[in-house]
Amino acid sequence: MRSSEKRRWFLGIDGGGSKTTAAVCGADGRIAALAAGEGSNPLSRPWPEVEKTLRALIRDCLRQAGAAAQEVEGLFFGLAGADRPQVQTMIVNAFQAEWGERLQIDNDAVAALYSGTWGGPGIVLIAGTGSIACALTADGSRHRVGGWGYLVGDEGSGFDLGRQAVAAALRAFDGRGEATTLTGMLVSHYGVDTPDQLIARLYGSPNPRRELAGAAILVDRAAAAGDAVAGRLVRQAAASLLELAETCLAKAGERLPVVLAGGLMAADTMLRRAVLELARFEAVVPAAPPVTGCLAAALMRAGRPLDAAVRKNLCRFHPEGEANGGELV
Repeated sequence: MRSSEKRRWFLGIDGGGSKTTAAVCGADGRIAALAAGEGSNPLSRPWPEVEKTLRALIRDCLRQAGAAAQEVEGLFFGLAGADRPQVQTMIVNAFQAEWGERLQIDNDAVAALYSGTWGGPGIVLIAGTGSIACALTADGSRHRVGGWGYLVGDEGSGFDLGRQAVAAALRAFDGRGEATTLTGMLVSHYGVDTPDQLIARLYGSPNPRRELAGAAILVDRAAAAGDAVAGRLVRQAAASLLELAETCLAKAGERLPVVLAGGLMAADTMLRRAVLELARFEAVVPAAPPVTGCLAAALMRAGRPLDAAVRKNLCRFHPEGEANGGELV
């Protein structure tokens, strides 16, 4: 039960293309509420829908925590695309009037970085539905490599792995490529009878990018089971991700830790193992998911300390102390 003394709360929202996670914590880092919703990338969803998702998550978290909006000392949005002026303008127009100086906005990459560095400089290597590497140096400079979207980039991402898995299965179906257990796995996953039916299933989907990203887990499972085709796809993806990180390190011009983030890096996947094995830099696997980086940013920007006790509480992630399971996209 909350004491009669007025408590100050901090709200963090981590929003990507596939999902959005929100959490509320106290100044001690103890997480009192957690909620999840649809993706909130304003570049891939209409802004009215994104705003609706964000407002619903804020209401849900405040209700769970038993907190009033006026008790929130800091609200940090870590949203995909939020480093673009047009996106920041939309967020400010929607939320500034009610939140004022308590509102902080940045890219979701910053949230992912802070979940591994607790506000310190570093590089975040994200492999989820898409892929990107972003650096934040000691002097505050920022650099990015990749993140150009599924049409011209996203190498090593869930979408990239899923697309190549389907392509490999169809090549095998044609007789042009090597047989792979991915064929049967994909047919079952998408609920079709034969590989050629994958075309209508995927092209007819309202969100083919997300559909293909969802198949990345199959590549990982097939590689773990020894499938040669899947193994090559995983190694190729790892090489692409390492290239992103190494290029970003070169741009930063200083030795920085590289935080592994995104669904494909959050879990103990074959891809993450390959990246860790081949990395020639300090790789950091965060003890908690990116939404805790949002909470850390909200605390820091309000002048609150991030001491060892606060970090420990944030790493518990769930109000009941459950571990972060993580999704693969």
